[in-house]
Amino acid sequence: MLTDRSSISATTTSRGYFREALKLSLPLVISQFLIMTSGFISNLMLSRVSETAFAAGLFINVIQLILITVIFGLLSSLSPLIGKVIGQDKQPEHVGQLFVAGCLISLLLCIPTMAILYFIEPIMLSLGQPANLAHQCAQFFHVYMWSIPAAGLITVFIQLLLGTFKQIVVFFYSIGNLLISSILGYTLIFGKFGFPVLGLEGLAWAVSISSWSAALVLGFFILRNPDYQDKKMLSFQKQNLKKDVYKIIKIGLPISIHVGNEMFSFLFMIVMVGWISIEALAMQQVVTRYLLMLAIPIFGLSQAITVVISKQFGANRLSEIKQTCHAYISMGVIYSLVILFMFAFIPNIFISVFIENSSKNAHIYQTLSIVLILMAIGQIFDAIKNITIGALRGLHDTRFPMQLSVITIWPIGVPLAYVMGFTLNWGLIGITIAHVTVIALCSVILYFRWINKFKNEESFHRLQETAAKN
Repeated sequence: MLTDRSSISATTTSRGYFREALKLSLPLVISQFLIMTSGFISNLMLSRVSETAFAAGLFINVIQLILITVIFGLLSSLSPLIGKVIGQDKQPEHVGQLFVAGCLISLLLCIPTMAILYFIEPIMLSLGQPANLAHQCAQFFHVYMWSIPAAGLITVFIQLLLGTFKQIVVFFYSIGNLLISSILGYTLIFGKFGFPVLGLEGLAWAVSISSWSAALVLGFFILRNPDYQDKKMLSFQKQNLKKDVYKIIKIGLPISIHVGNEMFSFLFMIVMVGWISIEALAMQQVVTRYLLMLAIPIFGLSQAITVVISKQFGANRLSEIKQTCHAYISMGVIYSLVILFMFAFIPNIFISVFIENSSKNAHIYQTLSIVLILMAIGQIFDAIKNITIGALRGLHDTRFPMQLSVITIWPIGVPLAYVMGFTLNWGLIGITIAHVTVIALCSVILYFRWINKFKNEESFHRLQETAAKN
């Protein structure tokens, strides 16, 4: 087994890693929370428009997440690649080459994304969704589609900022995005300050305006920042463009497929919920809102650990990597236990934000209180899963999580959800149990893969050789 050769005690070292993890990840966690809060507020406003608009908001959020995380998820390889360059502390100009390659890829990816959004109504109708629901979603996306190039560039900008450890800039971006999108959304959805009442279309305009504003501000900051200019991090050599594009795609494609597989399975789960009733969709909307707002900060930890471990990997400081992962997983589990405590003891407070607490809604409250607890239990396993995936990405291990996702979700998760939801007639509760079961299975397998990378001297030396070659 590997031994700790440091002269510092194990306890002191663990506390140091924990403090370092908290310092780096906290701005990202808060940033993710603010981004999800923006969506939460938008859907809260839609719940005051109509039941159909509120249900449409669920599909809109999921489709947005799929398009952004799947298509632009390929660019997630930028931050570990840039972090590795920073860790090696040589050729800082390579950061700029990766940055330009990322911008080119993002703009090329906009074309299929916008095409999908243009035909979203017939796509939804082919999935058996109600015509009025599909039409309202189409109204939103026919406006929103023009903000896709901005979303792609923002993805590249954030990956650059994370890879160069400027997470505080991402934090301030999140605050600005929350304020602008919320104010614009309120103004255009309800027709305040002399503007017409636009409903869902107003939300689309609010998101588009805030996206282009953010892209311009972040782009100006990066191009004018002296840290990048002095170290020539944004220099560009045309002859290396093809090589860097290939490297981004090689590492990023498994990430994109992995995230896409999970998001499409989540969308399919929502489609199954839609087969139950509009009421079930409204309940799933409540659950999804809290899932995205409270669980997505785990992705902040996942992003942070990817960058930290990629830097340690580039500097060949492999003895620190295991302790780093342990600190981040501890933070994720503690956070998830707090969520479980809240949903177990005060579920009605959360449900009442969206649904009136009255006798006619008693059965909805009863179902949602169970589903929220199940979701919180799943969140514990999801924290372990996503943080471990982030750690593996830092080591450029992206294929195994992708393969595991494909193997477990469709042959196991989807059939299990159908059996529990419809064959056993457990409805939304059954579908949620199936979802949590698959997450738990994946988290255990991924964690054992991580442990196996450090289980003996041979595994450790293989990592050292990989770090030296790359």
